[in-house]
This record gives sequence, structure tokens and C-alpha cells, in this order.
Amino acid sequence: MEIPVLRKKNEHETELYLLNLNDVLYINIEKRNIVYHTAEEKYYHLSTLSELYDHFFDRGFDLLDKTNLVNLNKIKKMDGKQGKIYFEENPSDDSKYATVAFIKQKLFQNVISRAIANNTNTSLEYTSKPAGSEGFRMMARTSEE
Repeated sequence: MEIPVLRKKNEHETELYLLNLNDVLYINIEKRNIVYHTAEEKYYHLSTLSELYDHFFDRGFDLLDKTNLVNLNKIKKMDGKQGKIYFEENPSDDSKYATVAFIKQKLFQNVISRAIANNTNTSLEYTSKPAGSEGFRMMARTSEE
């Protein structure tokens, strides 16, 4: 069996590595980290979302809340009022969802809208809405809304 672990490239950089458990001589704890020792090297257990984020960002994952790392290639709907994103177009009460921090909803609105449009094979349409004393602002929405 192979497990994803971190291998140190240098003092400040790691790389994701698939370690075959048959190669592990022993496992111990060093400075609160699980470490896998082989005959040649040692590997570090992935233990935080930040570590996963560093290595999965290029594969489409992003931290949308402090408690989850979401695959943007899988999201299909967002409920901005409840701060949830869904992985199916017509979610039910039993549907899986991930939460989106309010500040991330604002910062990532266009990224999330584009991801949903791409994942559902729809196009983005832009509408203008009054924005109070500032005039009008453009808001992206999928063609299904």
C-alpha cells in the first residue's frame, strides 16, 4: 500500500511523495510529527490542511474555509446565504457540501462562479445591479440562475 507523505527537498521546501509501506522500517514521533523511516530517508506524515494546500493547489484545490480544502473542479452549486458549496447541481438535504468563509465568498466570487460554470457546462452571464451611491456594479452569474 502507498500513502502520500512529505519528503524534504531542503530546509524550507517539501514535495509530495507516495511512500510504499513495505519500505518503512519504523515510524516514530519527532516534534509532534509522525515520521516514516526507510533505509535511505525519512518522510513526514501530512498532518495539516496547510501542508495539503501547498501541494494540492496546482491540482485545483483551495482553502475556502479554515476547516476544508475543496476541489474546485468538483463544485456545481453555491448557496451564498448559507455559505455552502455543493458537488451536485440540484442538492438535497442529504447532499455533501463544504462551507465557504464569508470573506472567501467575496474574494473568490468570480473564481467560484467560473468553476461552477465550467463544471456544469454552462456559460457566465453578466448583469448590472444598482450598488447604492456608487452607481452600478457587474455581477457574474451562471446562465442557469
